Amino acid sequence: MKDKPHTLKAGYYWYFIDTDPPSVIHIHESGSASLMGTDYEVPAEDVAEMIARGETFIWIDPPQVP
Repeated sequence: MKDKPHTLKAGYYWYFIDTDPPSVIHIHESGSASLMGTDYEVPAEDVAEMIARGETFIWIDPPQVP
């Protein structure tokens, strides 16, 4: 896929939705995602719909190597 349907960069995010506890989601280079601790894959189009619904994604800074 050339054009991702959303603008989240690849990496790890805290993901929040009103009815669920916070979880960690991994956004892949392709724009698709996987929920950490599961084998559940989320297509990039579904990630875009989650953003459009107002669900929250907060970037997790990678650990700094000393």
